[in-house]
Amino acid sequence: MSQSHLIKAFIITVAILLPVILFVLPIKLPYSFSTIGRLNVAEEWIILKGRDGQLITMLKDLRTGLSKNYSVTEFERGDNAQFTFNPNIKLGMKISKSDIIGSISSNELEIRLTSLRGKLIVTEAFLKQNLSGEKESLIKEAEENLIYLWKKAEVDKKIYLRQEKLFEKNLISEEEYEVYKNTIELNEIEVAIAETQLRSISSGEKSEQINYIKAQITAIKNEITMLEKKADNFIFTSPINGIVKDLQIGDTLLVIADTSEYVLTVQVPLDKYNYITCVPGAIVTIPLQNKIAAATLGIINNSVQYLSSNPVVIGTAIVSESSNEFMPGLLVKCDIECGEIKIAEHIKRIFNSEIF
Repeated sequence: MSQSHLIKAFIITVAILLPVILFVLPIKLPYSFSTIGRLNVAEEWIILKGRDGQLITMLKDLRTGLSKNYSVTEFERGDNAQFTFNPNIKLGMKISKSDIIGSISSNELEIRLTSLRGKLIVTEAFLKQNLSGEKESLIKEAEENLIYLWKKAEVDKKIYLRQEKLFEKNLISEEEYEVYKNTIELNEIEVAIAETQLRSISSGEKSEQINYIKAQITAIKNEITMLEKKADNFIFTSPINGIVKDLQIGDTLLVIADTSEYVLTVQVPLDKYNYITCVPGAIVTIPLQNKIAAATLGIINNSVQYLSSNPVVIGTAIVSESSNEFMPGLLVKCDIECGEIKIAEHIKRIFNSEIF
Protein backbone atom coordinates (compact mmCIF):
# COMPACT_ATOMS: atom_id res chain seq x y z
CA MET A 1 0.00 0.00 0.00
CA SER A 2 1.40 3.37 -0.97
CA GLN A 3 2.22 6.07 1.58
CA SER A 4 -0.58 8.32 0.32
CA HIS A 5 -3.11 5.56 0.84
CA LEU A 6 -1.83 5.02 4.37
CA ILE A 7 -2.14 8.71 5.20
CA LYS A 8 -5.65 8.76 3.76
CA ALA A 9 -6.64 5.70 5.76
CA PHE A 10 -5.17 7.24 8.93
CA ILE A 11 -7.13 10.45 8.42
CA ILE A 12 -10.35 8.51 7.87
CA THR A 13 -9.72 6.43 10.98
CA VAL A 14 -9.04 9.53 13.08
CA ALA A 15 -12.13 11.24 11.67
CA ILE A 16 -14.24 8.25 12.69
CA LEU A 17 -12.68 7.61 16.09
CA LEU A 18 -12.17 11.21 17.27
CA PRO A 19 -15.89 12.05 17.79
CA VAL A 20 -16.32 8.74 19.62
CA ILE A 21 -13.32 9.44 21.87
CA LEU A 22 -14.42 13.01 22.54
CA PHE A 23 -17.95 11.80 23.24
CA VAL A 24 -16.87 9.43 26.02
CA LEU A 25 -14.12 11.60 27.54
CA PRO A 26 -15.19 13.53 30.71
CA ILE A 27 -13.86 16.79 29.28
CA LYS A 28 -15.98 19.92 29.71
CA LEU A 29 -15.97 23.16 27.75
CA PRO A 30 -17.65 26.49 28.55
CA TYR A 31 -21.03 27.18 26.95
CA SER A 32 -22.98 30.39 26.54
CA PHE A 33 -25.67 31.70 24.23
CA SER A 34 -27.04 35.05 23.16
CA THR A 35 -30.58 36.27 23.68
CA ILE A 36 -32.67 39.42 24.04
CA GLY A 37 -33.40 41.16 27.35
CA ARG A 38 -35.30 44.22 28.51
CA LEU A 39 -33.87 46.55 31.13
CA ASN A 40 -36.25 47.70 33.85
CA VAL A 41 -35.97 49.49 37.16
CA ALA A 42 -36.23 47.40 40.33
CA GLU A 43 -39.34 49.10 41.73
CA GLU A 44 -42.10 51.40 40.49
CA TRP A 45 -44.68 53.38 42.47
CA ILE A 46 -47.80 54.02 40.43
CA ILE A 47 -50.87 56.23 40.98
CA LEU A 48 -53.94 55.10 39.04
CA LYS A 49 -57.47 56.39 38.62
CA GLY A 50 -60.13 53.76 39.34
CA ARG A 51 -63.29 53.23 37.32
CA ASP A 52 -65.51 54.73 40.02
CA GLY A 53 -63.25 57.72 40.68
CA GLN A 54 -61.07 56.08 43.36
CA LEU A 55 -57.35 56.75 43.56
CA ILE A 56 -55.22 53.60 43.58
CA THR A 57 -51.54 53.45 44.57
CA MET A 58 -49.37 50.41 43.91
CA LEU A 59 -45.72 49.69 44.71
CA LYS A 60 -44.55 47.07 42.21
CA ASP A 61 -41.40 45.01 42.65
CA LEU A 62 -40.16 44.12 39.16
CA ARG A 63 -37.55 41.76 40.65
CA THR A 64 -40.35 39.37 41.67
CA GLY A 65 -43.22 40.65 39.53
CA LEU A 66 -45.38 41.12 42.64
CA SER A 67 -46.95 44.17 44.28
CA LYS A 68 -45.35 45.09 47.63
CA ASN A 69 -48.11 47.52 48.54
CA TYR A 70 -51.59 48.30 47.21
CA SER A 71 -54.10 50.84 48.51
CA VAL A 72 -57.41 52.33 47.37
CA THR A 73 -58.75 55.75 48.43
CA GLU A 74 -62.55 55.97 48.30
CA PHE A 75 -64.73 59.10 48.35
CA GLU A 76 -68.17 59.58 49.81
CA ARG A 77 -70.99 59.88 47.34
CA GLY A 78 -71.74 63.50 46.51
CA ASP A 79 -68.41 64.68 47.89
CA ASN A 80 -66.71 67.40 45.86
CA ALA A 81 -63.20 65.94 46.13
CA GLN A 82 -60.21 66.99 44.03
CA PHE A 83 -56.72 65.53 43.64
CA THR A 84 -53.94 68.08 43.04
CA PHE A 85 -50.34 67.25 42.13
CA ASN A 86 -47.45 69.07 43.74
CA PRO A 87 -46.82 71.87 41.20
CA ASN A 88 -43.04 71.47 41.58
CA ILE A 89 -43.07 67.95 40.13
CA LYS A 90 -41.69 67.75 36.61
CA LEU A 91 -41.10 64.88 34.19
CA GLY A 92 -37.69 63.28 34.72
CA MET A 93 -36.99 65.01 38.05
CA LYS A 94 -35.55 63.12 41.02
CA ILE A 95 -37.92 62.28 43.87
CA SER A 96 -36.81 61.43 47.39
CA LYS A 97 -38.61 59.08 49.73
CA SER A 98 -41.39 60.88 51.71
CA ASP A 99 -41.57 63.79 49.22
CA ILE A 100 -45.15 65.07 48.87
CA ILE A 101 -46.50 64.09 45.46
CA GLY A 102 -50.03 65.42 45.74
CA SER A 103 -53.05 65.77 47.99
CA ILE A 104 -56.82 65.38 47.99
CA SER A 105 -59.12 68.17 49.12
CA SER A 106 -62.49 66.88 50.30
CA ASN A 107 -65.29 69.39 50.83
CA GLU A 108 -67.35 66.88 52.80
CA LEU A 109 -64.43 66.00 55.09
CA GLU A 110 -63.60 69.65 55.82
CA ILE A 111 -67.24 70.48 56.62
CA ARG A 112 -67.51 67.49 58.93
CA LEU A 113 -64.28 68.32 60.78
CA THR A 114 -65.31 71.97 61.22
CA SER A 115 -68.69 70.90 62.59
CA LEU A 116 -67.15 68.42 65.03
CA ARG A 117 -64.54 70.88 66.31
CA GLY A 118 -67.27 73.44 66.93
CA LYS A 119 -69.39 70.84 68.69
CA LEU A 120 -66.40 69.89 70.86
CA ILE A 121 -65.93 73.49 71.98
CA VAL A 122 -69.62 73.79 72.90
CA THR A 123 -69.68 70.45 74.73
CA GLU A 124 -66.54 71.25 76.72
CA ALA A 125 -68.13 74.57 77.68
CA PHE A 126 -71.20 72.67 78.91
CA LEU A 127 -68.99 70.48 81.05
CA LYS A 128 -67.12 73.44 82.51
CA GLN A 129 -70.33 75.25 83.42
CA ASN A 130 -71.88 72.14 84.89
CA LEU A 131 -68.82 71.50 87.03
CA SER A 132 -68.89 75.10 88.28
CA GLY A 133 -72.49 74.80 89.43
CA GLU A 134 -73.88 77.45 87.03
CA LYS A 135 -76.86 75.34 86.11
CA GLU A 136 -79.22 78.17 85.16
CA SER A 137 -76.71 79.56 82.74
CA LEU A 138 -76.14 76.05 81.38
CA ILE A 139 -79.86 75.52 80.79
CA LYS A 140 -80.18 78.91 79.09
CA GLU A 141 -77.26 78.18 76.79
CA ALA A 142 -78.69 74.76 75.95
CA GLU A 143 -82.06 76.35 75.12
CA GLU A 144 -80.42 78.98 72.89
CA ASN A 145 -78.40 76.29 71.14
CA LEU A 146 -81.56 74.24 70.53
CA ILE A 147 -83.44 77.30 69.17
CA TYR A 148 -80.52 78.03 66.84
CA LEU A 149 -80.49 74.45 65.55
CA TRP A 150 -84.28 74.52 65.04
CA LYS A 151 -84.03 77.69 62.95
CA LYS A 152 -81.08 76.34 61.00
CA ALA A 153 -82.92 73.09 60.29
CA GLU A 154 -86.01 75.05 59.16
CA VAL A 155 -84.00 77.19 56.71
CA ASP A 156 -82.10 74.20 55.34
CA LYS A 157 -85.34 72.28 54.88
CA LYS A 158 -86.80 75.08 52.75
CA ILE A 159 -83.67 75.06 50.62
CA TYR A 160 -83.86 71.26 50.36
CA LEU A 161 -87.49 71.34 49.20
CA ARG A 162 -86.60 73.81 46.46
CA GLN A 163 -83.65 71.66 45.37
CA GLU A 164 -85.88 68.58 45.41
CA LYS A 165 -88.18 70.19 42.84
CA LEU A 166 -85.18 71.12 40.69
CA PHE A 167 -83.91 67.57 40.91
CA GLU A 168 -87.27 66.15 39.86
CA LYS A 169 -87.06 68.40 36.79
CA ASN A 170 -83.45 67.24 36.11
CA LEU A 171 -82.16 70.78 36.62
CA ILE A 172 -79.50 69.73 39.15
CA SER A 173 -77.34 66.62 39.39
CA GLU A 174 -77.95 63.73 41.77
CA GLU A 175 -74.69 64.56 43.60
CA GLU A 176 -75.89 68.12 44.38
CA TYR A 177 -79.26 66.79 45.53
CA GLU A 178 -77.57 64.24 47.83
CA VAL A 179 -75.54 67.02 49.50
CA TYR A 180 -78.73 68.91 50.48
CA LYS A 181 -80.39 65.69 51.58
CA ASN A 182 -77.43 64.80 53.79
CA THR A 183 -77.56 68.27 55.33
CA ILE A 184 -81.19 67.70 56.39
CA GLU A 185 -80.34 64.36 57.97
CA LEU A 186 -77.38 65.90 59.82
CA ASN A 187 -79.61 68.72 61.14
CA GLU A 188 -82.11 66.20 62.51
CA ILE A 189 -79.34 64.39 64.38
CA GLU A 190 -77.96 67.64 65.86
CA VAL A 191 -81.44 68.78 66.99
CA ALA A 192 -82.04 65.41 68.67
CA ILE A 193 -78.70 65.68 70.50
CA ALA A 194 -79.47 69.25 71.64
CA GLU A 195 -82.93 68.21 72.92
CA THR A 196 -81.37 65.34 74.87
CA GLN A 197 -78.80 67.70 76.38
CA LEU A 198 -81.49 70.18 77.47
CA ARG A 199 -83.64 67.47 79.07
CA SER A 200 -80.64 66.01 80.84
CA ILE A 201 -79.52 69.41 82.18
CA SER A 202 -83.02 70.30 83.37
CA SER A 203 -83.48 67.00 85.22
CA GLY A 204 -81.13 68.03 88.02
CA GLU A 205 -79.16 64.77 87.98
CA LYS A 206 -75.80 66.50 88.04
CA SER A 207 -73.41 63.52 88.38
CA GLU A 208 -75.10 61.60 85.60
CA GLN A 209 -75.15 64.77 83.50
CA ILE A 210 -71.40 65.25 83.97
CA ASN A 211 -70.68 61.63 82.99
CA TYR A 212 -72.90 61.99 79.96
CA ILE A 213 -71.11 65.16 78.80
CA LYS A 214 -67.70 63.55 79.33
CA ALA A 215 -68.76 60.57 77.25
CA GLN A 216 -69.92 62.94 74.52
CA ILE A 217 -66.57 64.74 74.56
CA THR A 218 -64.70 61.43 74.26
CA ALA A 219 -66.88 60.32 71.34
CA ILE A 220 -66.40 63.64 69.52
CA LYS A 221 -62.62 63.55 70.04
CA ASN A 222 -62.46 59.97 68.74
CA GLU A 223 -64.39 60.92 65.63
CA ILE A 224 -62.16 63.96 65.05
CA THR A 225 -59.06 61.77 65.42
CA MET A 226 -60.46 59.28 62.92
CA LEU A 227 -61.26 62.00 60.37
CA GLU A 228 -57.88 63.68 60.87
CA LYS A 229 -56.20 60.34 60.19
CA LYS A 230 -58.28 60.05 57.03
CA ALA A 231 -57.19 63.58 56.06
CA ASP A 232 -53.54 62.56 56.59
CA ASN A 233 -54.09 59.66 54.17
CA PHE A 234 -55.24 62.22 51.59
CA ILE A 235 -51.62 63.45 51.41
CA PHE A 236 -49.65 61.23 49.01
CA THR A 237 -45.91 60.81 49.66
CA SER A 238 -43.44 58.76 47.64
CA PRO A 239 -42.41 55.47 49.34
CA ILE A 240 -39.22 55.23 47.25
CA ASN A 241 -36.38 57.28 45.79
CA GLY A 242 -36.59 57.59 42.03
CA ILE A 243 -37.42 59.68 39.00
CA VAL A 244 -40.74 60.71 37.44
CA LYS A 245 -41.30 58.58 34.34
CA ASP A 246 -43.27 59.30 31.18
CA LEU A 247 -46.99 58.95 31.82
CA GLN A 248 -48.56 55.95 30.14
CA ILE A 249 -51.78 56.00 28.16
CA GLY A 250 -54.93 55.23 30.15
CA ASP A 251 -55.77 55.80 33.80
CA THR A 252 -52.13 56.04 34.98
CA LEU A 253 -51.61 59.45 36.61
CA LEU A 254 -48.00 59.13 37.77
CA VAL A 255 -45.12 56.63 37.78
CA ILE A 256 -42.01 57.01 39.94
CA ALA A 257 -39.19 54.61 39.01
CA ASP A 258 -36.46 53.54 41.45
CA THR A 259 -33.29 53.78 39.36
CA SER A 260 -30.92 52.72 42.16
CA GLU A 261 -31.19 49.11 40.99
CA TYR A 262 -32.08 47.50 37.67
CA VAL A 263 -33.43 44.13 36.58
CA LEU A 264 -33.11 42.43 33.23
CA THR A 265 -35.97 40.37 31.86
CA VAL A 266 -34.44 37.82 29.48
CA GLN A 267 -35.96 35.48 26.91
CA VAL A 268 -34.55 31.96 27.30
CA PRO A 269 -35.25 29.65 24.32
CA LEU A 270 -36.92 26.49 25.51
CA ASP A 271 -34.13 24.28 24.16
CA LYS A 272 -31.67 26.19 26.41
CA TYR A 273 -33.84 25.82 29.51
CA ASN A 274 -32.03 22.72 30.86
CA TYR A 275 -28.64 24.42 30.60
CA ILE A 276 -29.93 27.38 32.64
CA THR A 277 -31.50 25.34 35.43
CA CYS A 278 -28.26 23.38 35.89
CA VAL A 279 -26.37 26.58 36.76
CA PRO A 280 -28.02 28.53 39.62
CA GLY A 281 -27.13 32.21 39.50
CA ALA A 282 -25.91 32.15 35.89
CA ILE A 283 -24.09 35.31 34.81
CA VAL A 284 -25.68 37.53 32.16
CA THR A 285 -23.40 40.02 30.41
CA ILE A 286 -24.89 43.17 28.90
CA PRO A 287 -22.74 44.99 26.35
CA LEU A 288 -23.37 48.74 26.49
CA GLN A 289 -21.72 51.53 24.51
CA ASN A 290 -18.70 52.03 26.74
CA LYS A 291 -18.56 48.96 28.96
CA ILE A 292 -20.02 45.57 29.74
CA ALA A 293 -22.42 45.24 32.67
CA ALA A 294 -23.17 42.00 34.49
CA ALA A 295 -26.32 40.55 36.04
CA THR A 296 -27.11 37.41 38.03
CA LEU A 297 -29.95 35.24 36.80
CA GLY A 298 -32.46 34.64 39.57
CA ILE A 299 -36.13 33.81 39.00
CA ILE A 300 -37.02 31.65 35.97
CA ASN A 301 -40.66 31.37 35.01
CA ASN A 302 -41.67 27.77 34.34
CA SER A 303 -44.49 28.71 31.96
CA VAL A 304 -43.79 28.76 28.23
CA GLN A 305 -44.51 31.77 26.03
CA TYR A 306 -44.29 32.12 22.27
CA LEU A 307 -42.38 34.95 20.60
CA SER A 308 -42.49 34.91 16.80
CA SER A 309 -43.70 31.28 17.07
CA ASN A 310 -40.61 30.34 19.08
CA PRO A 311 -41.14 28.82 22.56
CA VAL A 312 -39.31 30.69 25.33
CA VAL A 313 -39.33 30.97 29.12
CA ILE A 314 -38.80 34.30 30.87
CA GLY A 315 -36.03 34.80 33.39
CA THR A 316 -35.22 37.76 35.65
CA ALA A 317 -31.64 38.82 36.32
CA ILE A 318 -30.56 41.33 38.97
CA VAL A 319 -28.06 43.85 37.58
CA SER A 320 -25.10 44.08 39.96
CA GLU A 321 -24.47 47.79 39.41
CA SER A 322 -26.40 50.90 38.45
CA SER A 323 -25.38 53.06 35.51
CA ASN A 324 -26.47 56.30 33.93
CA GLU A 325 -26.27 54.47 30.63
CA PHE A 326 -29.18 52.25 31.58
CA MET A 327 -32.47 53.28 30.01
CA PRO A 328 -35.60 51.60 31.45
CA GLY A 329 -37.48 49.71 28.77
CA LEU A 330 -34.42 49.35 26.50
CA LEU A 331 -34.09 46.07 24.59
CA VAL A 332 -30.50 44.77 24.68
CA LYS A 333 -28.68 41.78 23.27
CA CYS A 334 -27.05 39.87 26.12
CA ASP A 335 -25.09 36.66 26.70
CA ILE A 336 -25.92 34.03 29.32
CA GLU A 337 -23.04 31.92 30.63
CA CYS A 338 -24.15 28.38 31.43
CA GLY A 339 -20.88 27.19 32.91
CA GLU A 340 -19.09 24.17 31.47
CA ILE A 341 -20.84 21.27 29.79
CA LYS A 342 -19.51 17.94 28.54
CA ILE A 343 -18.19 17.61 25.02
CA ALA A 344 -20.99 15.12 24.45
CA GLU A 345 -23.51 17.93 24.95
CA HIS A 346 -21.59 20.11 22.47
CA ILE A 347 -21.63 17.27 19.94
CA LYS A 348 -25.37 16.85 20.39
CA ARG A 349 -25.81 20.56 19.73
CA ILE A 350 -23.65 20.27 16.57
CA PHE A 351 -25.85 17.51 15.25
CA ASN A 352 -28.89 19.66 16.11
CA SER A 353 -27.37 22.43 13.94
CA GLU A 354 -26.76 24.75 16.88
CA ILE A 355 -23.98 27.29 16.93
CA PHE A 356 -21.62 27.61 19.93
